Amino acid sequence: MGAEELAFRFAVNTINRNRTLLPNTTLTYDTQKINLYDSFEASKKACDQLSLGVAAIFGPSHSSSANAVQSICNALGVPHIQTRWKHQVSDNKDSFYVSLYPDFSSLSRAILDLVQFFKWKTVTVVYDDSTGLIRLQELIKAPSRYNLRLKIRQLPADTKDAKPLLKEMKRGKEFHVIFDCSHEMAAGILKQALAMGMMTEYYHYIFTTLDLFALDVEPYRYSGVNMTGFRILNTENTQVSSIIEKWSMERLQAPPKPDSGLLDGFMTTDAALMYDAVHVVSVGVQQFPQMTVSSLQCNRHKPWRFGTRFMSLIKEAHWEGLTGRITFNKTNGLRTDFDLDVISLKEEGLEKIGTWDPASGLNMTESQKGKPANITDSLSNRSLIVTTILVSICFSILFR
Repeated sequence: MGAEELAFRFAVNTINRNRTLLPNTTLTYDTQKINLYDSFEASKKACDQLSLGVAAIFGPSHSSSANAVQSICNALGVPHIQTRWKHQVSDNKDSFYVSLYPDFSSLSRAILDLVQFFKWKTVTVVYDDSTGLIRLQELIKAPSRYNLRLKIRQLPADTKDAKPLLKEMKRGKEFHVIFDCSHEMAAGILKQALAMGMMTEYYHYIFTTLDLFALDVEPYRYSGVNMTGFRILNTENTQVSSIIEKWSMERLQAPPKPDSGLLDGFMTTDAALMYDAVHVVSVGVQQFPQMTVSSLQCNRHKPWRFGTRFMSLIKEAHWEGLTGRITFNKTNGLRTDFDLDVISLKEEGLEKIGTWDPASGLNMTESQKGKPANITDSLSNRSLIVTTILVSICFSILFR
């Protein structure tokens, strides 16, 4: 069972046990396994769930199957809840849709603000797949507006071996690098960079994954490498920490997961977003006591009579979740307003060094101000003697 499914069940069970949010309602759920790339199967499973009478559908995570489910939800007036990034076109017609994943145009601005704070003049962007270019559009447009030289590289497809690419970057003295990839890929890149001597104080890496905080960085703490990223999980909140601790106890009882580079028992961002998603939908349920679900048939195109009102209540919901304050753009259902922690690798581990939000931008702590942006700046106009020693899934919510 994956982390998101565990988080989904954990959230439903928490709400049903707690009774604070929904004192007179019991949530039930249906889980369907699908091939992420099979939109036909995704459509069929969604129709099966809708025939049960559901209040909302969560997932699936892949864009092709998610789009198929979205079309059905639009037609039948059932809220579709996403917790993964999905490219939204400007003339978006998905009125029955919200996404808890931070809007990437805002995230892209956050990355650009970091680049400007560090006074980088040359940047290499390394992306995993073509969606990375969409997600980083604010940064990619930056050279025309700022004095910035950008080099764009793609990670090799169908292999986890990034060493040939890293070798090219090392040869080209590309010291400032932004990696847009999953936390699994980030963990692999760090190991390979260490093996290639690219984890030194000369290098500064920014990772776009919001799971950098959960990676095992023990081997790199004393390397001198500069490593920066963002975190949306509000770990400094005591209530959030308590929930994550309970989650960790349950998560560790689950079957062992494949080597992902994550620390054991940590809650990933995807899991936290799923937990928050269930609570946001429950807020809508709480505010609409007269709502009832009914069996919907995909071949009849008769929408759910409570769907439009329920979707509006979800979009209007305000919730303080594991991932901070949650509000949605009422037009497109995107999460455009959110708070991020800026984290950086120190000898003690990953530490918070600042915050970012769309309204205020970047706010770095006092200890960061006046600090050299990178070692190449601090070593300018100095002579050095160098010696070398040679050695040889899709969910739905029901309630009753």
